[in-house]
Amino acid sequence: MELTRVAAPPDSMLERAVRAGPGELLWLGAAPFEVRCEPLHATGLLKSVAVAEGEGVVAQGGRRAILREGTFAWVQSDAPFELSMSRGRRLLLRLPLSVVQQRHPGVDLRTAVGRGEEHAGERVVAGLLRQILRESASLSERDCVAAVGVVLEAIGMCGRAPELPQARVERALAEIELRLGDPALQPADIALAQGVSRRYLDGVMAEQLGSSLAAHIRRRRLERAASELSTRPDDTVFEIAARWGFRDTSHFTRLFRGHFATTPAAYRRAALDGARAGVTGAR
Repeated sequence: MELTRVAAPPDSMLERAVRAGPGELLWLGAAPFEVRCEPLHATGLLKSVAVAEGEGVVAQGGRRAILREGTFAWVQSDAPFELSMSRGRRLLLRLPLSVVQQRHPGVDLRTAVGRGEEHAGERVVAGLLRQILRESASLSERDCVAAVGVVLEAIGMCGRAPELPQARVERALAEIELRLGDPALQPADIALAQGVSRRYLDGVMAEQLGSSLAAHIRRRRLERAASELSTRPDDTVFEIAARWGFRDTSHFTRLFRGHFATTPAAYRRAALDGARAGVTGAR
């Protein structure tokens, strides 16, 4: 295996290189190689390594991916990475990271992740890269510029960047508050609105807040009901409980006592007595 510490592929590895619009296409030879890149300065480039033949391994940022025939992976030029390839042809596409991010904000650009097998959009991009690789001898420089433009647009079909757990929880909490007044609201409805499974969202909620979706919805409903017990004296306990999704008054009373250590009726009396005392004191 050849070992180099420079960011650019050695001339011995290159079959062809073409500047194409905002990017650059580099066709790499079939000989096996190993590259360990430790960049000395920032270039702001995003690299796509596509494999038409053979296999390879790419590692960056604590991730490691196996590259099989017909797949590709992203690599960022401004951080150390390792790339080793067995015998076979491969294509390197360089694009300014800022251009890709501006064109497709939110797209998943995590490096050292094998792509082109599971996600439909990534399969399209992988197919384009593979065809460009195979048609090297037939593509003019003008063709290459057009091809890079097509790939740049197709990147928008790739998956979205995974959402951080905290952001996911914040979205779930906002959705709950928005729909809390719907007595029919169920935890599965919140998960469905976010496009994830209830099991996944329950796990994220438990990790971030220490409670499940159902427990959080129940707690917020009890808190809303408690607020109305003290501010809407003309409504019965049953009416308030039903408004917040509790159809059984006995069940509501048990849950309320478990959360507030008192019954709804006693809570209401204490709240109203406190309010009257405040008014009397103000006089």
